[in-house]
Amino acid sequence: MEQNKISPGLLTGIILALFFGIALYIRVYLPYHQIFTGDAVNFTGTDAYYHMRLVDNLVHHFPWPISFDPYTYYPNGNIIGWPPFFDWLIAGIAWLFGLGSPSQHTVDVVGAAMPVILGTLTIVPVYFIGKEIFNRWVGVLAAGLTAIWPGQFLANSIVGSADHHVAETLFSVTTVLFLLLAVKSASREELSFAHIRRMEWKIIKAPLFYSILAGVSLGVYLLTWVGGLFFIFFLFAYFVIQFIIDHLRGRSTEYLGLISPLLFIVAGVICLPVVSGMPSPASLCLPSLVVAALTPVALAGLSWIMHCRKLKVFYYPIVVAGLGLAACLALYAVAPDLFGNMLAQFNVFMPGNAAQTISEVKPLLFPSGGFSFRVAWSQFNTGGFLSLISLGILIYLVIKRGGADKVLLVVWSLLLLIATLGQRRFSYYYAVNAALLTGYLLWPVLQYLGFKAMPAAAGLRLKASPRKKGRVKNPRLIGGRSPRRWALMAVGVVIIFFLSFFPNIISIRPTIEQSKPGLDSPMYEALTWLRDNSPEPFGDPDYYYEKYEQPPTGESYQYPSSAYSVLAIWDYGHWITRIGRRIPVSNPFIQGVDKDSRFLLSQEESTAGKIADELSVKYVILDRETVTSKFYSLPVWVGHTSEEYRDVFYQRQGGKLSPVTLFYPEYYRTMAVRLYTFNGEAVSEENTLVISYQLKESQEGIPYKEIIDSKVFTTYEEAADYVAHQKSGS
Repeated sequence: MEQNKISPGLLTGIILALFFGIALYIRVYLPYHQIFTGDAVNFTGTDAYYHMRLVDNLVHHFPWPISFDPYTYYPNGNIIGWPPFFDWLIAGIAWLFGLGSPSQHTVDVVGAAMPVILGTLTIVPVYFIGKEIFNRWVGVLAAGLTAIWPGQFLANSIVGSADHHVAETLFSVTTVLFLLLAVKSASREELSFAHIRRMEWKIIKAPLFYSILAGVSLGVYLLTWVGGLFFIFFLFAYFVIQFIIDHLRGRSTEYLGLISPLLFIVAGVICLPVVSGMPSPASLCLPSLVVAALTPVALAGLSWIMHCRKLKVFYYPIVVAGLGLAACLALYAVAPDLFGNMLAQFNVFMPGNAAQTISEVKPLLFPSGGFSFRVAWSQFNTGGFLSLISLGILIYLVIKRGGADKVLLVVWSLLLLIATLGQRRFSYYYAVNAALLTGYLLWPVLQYLGFKAMPAAAGLRLKASPRKKGRVKNPRLIGGRSPRRWALMAVGVVIIFFLSFFPNIISIRPTIEQSKPGLDSPMYEALTWLRDNSPEPFGDPDYYYEKYEQPPTGESYQYPSSAYSVLAIWDYGHWITRIGRRIPVSNPFIQGVDKDSRFLLSQEESTAGKIADELSVKYVILDRETVTSKFYSLPVWVGHTSEEYRDVFYQRQGGKLSPVTLFYPEYYRTMAVRLYTFNGEAVSEENTLVISYQLKESQEGIPYKEIIDSKVFTTYEEAADYVAHQKSGS
């Protein structure tokens, strides 16, 4: 009988190395030629260009970032309201490679490569979370799915996507991993305050060490994203829920009262030097961390008191809820502004008006106002549905059996699922949870067909089954004869591949195609012309790299008399800043968006001229998308609707209703159309179309406008006179 021992660690390492290679191939090779064109580096998305603008300045003053930028949002300038860790990473590595004076190309290459590095590294904590909660195979499955998962996670981690979102994912997942290890080790050792008093290092060192690492990772995360308050809330919610579960089950809660404050204190110490002087919401992290650190101590003390007095356990959640409500009311009474600002951060669950014009903040299942699985499928494929089934099973098991590690995964996944349903942008977070949940659901399939859970220490034994007389017990698990077992295992791999991996693989190229740089050659040429041929707004081109003085609160930045602005739709503001090195009126932070919209929608030259004079506009940049696909966003910001400029009607063709988009005269009179479509020249109306329509309803009760007649007039005046003499509805 032959026996071969294969180390589980070695086998896992080989598989993970393969996943690393696949992740790098997808993220670097496939989009490479659209990112690197000659000596130029094209970044995906618009926010990446502003990150690189900050990096451009940072490498000249490393490690001190600017807190105010006059190169955007004329005539106010922009207070930098988010932490700088992602920019530090890019600038620091470029600074080292460039020996303190990196070239522009070096800076651009490091910026383009950073999301690939961070996205690929995310595979590591995902594997260990799956391994610690379930087993190695679940970790392997989750890691493999993470490597190829399409949608926002892939789009934010391909080469050229120099935005902080993938860093958010990596550091948040790493925080969860170390918290998981801290909770498991503390629970296993039954960590208590007595152990701390007696300094029993064999018991306390692992939980406290992992808690510190979790705090460090959380601190780095909070230095990466301005919206980190949401993640603090998740951790806070988990601890409160786990306190209640443990108390109801008669378990000591002291271990939670020890590891959780340490986590939040360490994170606060890391954040304090940076975020304390920043505007809201970044500054809200510190009071939130204080509350999050004190609450577990109070909950542990409450649990101990109730246990000593032998009060019924079901009083505990009632008292906790009452104290929580009282604390909220007290905070509202003492600091209503702080309470309101904290409450406002939960808008991630309820997107506001911006959702009408920004695709990434629209609800996942209502991408265009109506219910649709289209976007959800593009983000998660079959994994989205499998993860929901898995999450339901885990919720049942948590209710029935408990388990602090599984409670952590459930709370984490539920909150991110709710956030993703509210704003599709959070799908780059939930992708990790979906991978873990899908891996957990798929593991029983592999187990049923012959795979065995790899032990944590002992080698994995693959041995040929000895020939025995009689029947073999449970042949699916033992295999009977080795060839049959390997055949069943191969069937399992095929099933798993086509059920979860293959749908993701075929969605990879569409994701990369949709993530290609939006900056086309004509726009790039226009912006470089602007940079090389227009007057310097600050007199000196090197002013782009200066440290800027932030104006006092309530005052505007004092621009020199030579300063002027460039007007374009807000999507292009960061391109104007970084490539053109000029000052846009508006930008993708939704600053100044009402101003550019009012100008571009102006119906009269005098109105547009007045706006241009107020904003010192010297140049206007327009392209085809401004007057087509992006035009619909302009009316929203000035209190209008897109139906005032164009509308969809239905016309019968061959017995079927077909949609047709028709533009009203108000559309053609807008400054955007007059400048771009008609080159700013006077145009006489010819062949004006007048339609007659009826309001009808479909079988589903959806109203629509059906064209019943149409006439063409040689002059606009004739058409207007005809309409004036018609009944309503024409």
